[in-house]
Amino acid sequence: MGGDWFRVGRSTWLLVVCQAFYFMGVSIDLTLTAIVGLSLAPTPALATLPLAAITVVGTLCSVAAGLLAARFGYIAVMVGGAVTAVAGAGLSVAAVSTHSFWLLCVGTGLVGAYRSTGGYIRYMAADRAPDGQRERALSFILYGGLVAAFAGPFVATLSSDLLGARYAGAYLMVGVYALANVPLLLALRAGKVRPDVEAEKPEPVPLARVRRSKDFVAALLALAGSGALMTMIMAVGPLGSQHAGHSESLGAAIIQWHLVGMFAPAVVSGAVLSRIGPWWTSAIGTALFLVGSLVGLAGEAFVNFLVGLALNGVGWNFLYLAGTAFLVRCYPPGRGGRIQAVAEGLTSLSSVAASVSASTVFLLLGWRGTNGPVLVVSALLLVVLAVMAASGRRAAPAAERPAEAVR
Repeated sequence: MGGDWFRVGRSTWLLVVCQAFYFMGVSIDLTLTAIVGLSLAPTPALATLPLAAITVVGTLCSVAAGLLAARFGYIAVMVGGAVTAVAGAGLSVAAVSTHSFWLLCVGTGLVGAYRSTGGYIRYMAADRAPDGQRERALSFILYGGLVAAFAGPFVATLSSDLLGARYAGAYLMVGVYALANVPLLLALRAGKVRPDVEAEKPEPVPLARVRRSKDFVAALLALAGSGALMTMIMAVGPLGSQHAGHSESLGAAIIQWHLVGMFAPAVVSGAVLSRIGPWWTSAIGTALFLVGSLVGLAGEAFVNFLVGLALNGVGWNFLYLAGTAFLVRCYPPGRGGRIQAVAEGLTSLSSVAASVSASTVFLLLGWRGTNGPVLVVSALLLVVLAVMAASGRRAAPAAERPAEAVR
């Protein structure tokens, strides 16, 4: 990668910073909420409900966020999401201060509404990218998550006792990071980096036009699969670590390296995607999910959690990036609002299913047993994607030019 690789423009770098603040706030909830939920829940079966509230509300809001963004613009929707996160953080602080489990669920649910807007940052970058550089812009946005992977869990642990009550300070930081995104988003508006196609308000590509295309189906499989496989292991990881007798600091390290696995590969995965295309990139990601589940099945030592969750994170990076690349092939810049809304909604729905079932699956099967369903789903997804890729090789040249087909 030469110096030209990093010349992606002012708006992309601003969006990278937005992504960093977004994931730093979200990573605090991911690091602590399962453990806090376990300490406040009236029964262990409800321990992951506050974490599930993030994905449930996020699912309900994700489709609406896409449709609202198509009408009012991404920036207005994301600023509204940031304000909602500030309110959710405040309620979460009050919840841990008063030991209220249900108030924590409300607070994390509001953060879930904010989370639903974060997925559109990468679409903003793709829409603003020069011709032929949309996939590179997508990989750059994930650099923001790399910063969050290192800083988020560290800040969560460091600020936990900041306000007296355990974990109150950490939840306060969720609101601080969300608020920090507002001036950056307003700078995007002030800098007039919105593409001309947004100013002209072009008609979004109808879903009926792409719903049977191989790129769209592959995008939905990759994005929904990556969300479900990652969420299941991420939600169970801290619980399994605690159940195995590992310390809280080791539990935070497990999530930290899971997040590193999710975003550190962005340094190379974008180049890999550009070189070998989304089909092979999705195969790499799915295979890494499979290997990570095998490591988890092998035992409950700290190294099993560390390596298993790290590989799970790397698998998510490759599969998520490939899925997004498939999706942006389905529409020209500025016309993907409806398609994006459906993809984000389905991805969130798969994450909800994984998150809601995580604690029950863990109670029934334990840490090692939870990796079994992940192994099976990863293997099936790998086979399905391989069959789709093999059957579509002769049509690949036409599939490379969907933008012209929908103009």
